[in-house]
Amino acid sequence: MLRKIYLAIALIAFTYSVKAEGYAVNVQGAKQTGMGHVGVAINWDASSMQFNPGALATLDAKYSFSVGGFATLIKTEFTGSFPGAPGLEETDNPTGTPFYLYGSMKVNDKLAFGLGVYTPFGNKVDFGKTWAGKYLIQEITMKSIYIQPTVSYKVNDWMSVGAGLNIVYGDFKLNKAFPIMNPADGSYITDGGAELSGNTVKYGYNLGIFLQPTEKLNIGISYRSKVDIDLDYSEGDADFTVSDALPAQIQGVFPDGGVAATLPLPASLNVGLAYQIDEKWLVSADVNFVEWSVYKKLEFISKDAAALNSLNKREWDNSITYRIGAQYSANEKLDLRAGFYYDETPTNDKYYAPETPGANKIGISAGCSYMLTDKLSVDASLLYIKGEKINGVDGNTGYAGEYQNTGFLPGIGVTYNL
Repeated sequence: MLRKIYLAIALIAFTYSVKAEGYAVNVQGAKQTGMGHVGVAINWDASSMQFNPGALATLDAKYSFSVGGFATLIKTEFTGSFPGAPGLEETDNPTGTPFYLYGSMKVNDKLAFGLGVYTPFGNKVDFGKTWAGKYLIQEITMKSIYIQPTVSYKVNDWMSVGAGLNIVYGDFKLNKAFPIMNPADGSYITDGGAELSGNTVKYGYNLGIFLQPTEKLNIGISYRSKVDIDLDYSEGDADFTVSDALPAQIQGVFPDGGVAATLPLPASLNVGLAYQIDEKWLVSADVNFVEWSVYKKLEFISKDAAALNSLNKREWDNSITYRIGAQYSANEKLDLRAGFYYDETPTNDKYYAPETPGANKIGISAGCSYMLTDKLSVDASLLYIKGEKINGVDGNTGYAGEYQNTGFLPGIGVTYNL
């Protein structure tokens, strides 16, 4: 009866900081977000370690600090295309608050160290208790903290390299309903509830090469490793809620206990160019290649109720995100930014599920920085996201309908370079 518990997919959304679909929120720097979230070939400050660890050794500042946060205002609209569908339904998501904190130090002209703490995912998605897909999902709460110690070395005047260790702590909670049937004749009795929760620590790495072949041109390449998520019974819990009025033999079918899942998270390769046209204009472009094809299936294993185990196809494809942005230095104190990106979805519309309603989408952004002193700036950005309407069906369940995602993400931060 619990054949659609999406435990592992919740882990996708908080355990890996690539340009993922669904409810991933890629806002790891206010300056970069203002330019369409480019950053692989930019070396402004300590935030560079997240986009390309190789850039850290090229900073002019001996000490660099950057801190900030965002508000995520994201909505999904769904219109079912199955008999009895209630029409348009919308999520009612509370505002998420992802943040970032970076600090770096140059030991000498060639060697730099840094530490980044950021939350690439931290959303709560709430479809409500009674929406048409309540047996698939009602709400997901996800929190994550990435800790990235980083080292960067300048090999010569035009090339530097870097590496970061990703230490990821995440926790989640997922709620869904399920129908309770009469074992005698298979008739519907009532609904029960399931709450899945868990936390885990996993590891990955972030590598980068930063090239400066001329004074005006930067080239960046970074690679994020695949991360295998293995959640064992001690890390995942399943709590079931059933009516006390039900017979004991029915209540006994839903024992609380541990849950386990295994999921490969994809590698990503990121390539960027930045060109300083003149003292006023900077342009930059990134391309992100994400190996989502490793996500073939979603498998759930219950410790205490083997009948509740499930195996669901996903068959995702590799995806590419194209980003471009520009910065205009209006004067010594004010920088203005704008950006655009196109993000391909990896989801398969034949195995489409509402816990990750991805679609090809565009992002339009704007931002600015104002120098309060010659070392301290205030950075602000605003990102608008619009997904294409997509008709998807979950071939595992037959649940079908039209989805569309929109979002506004205002952000603010401060940067200090000494």
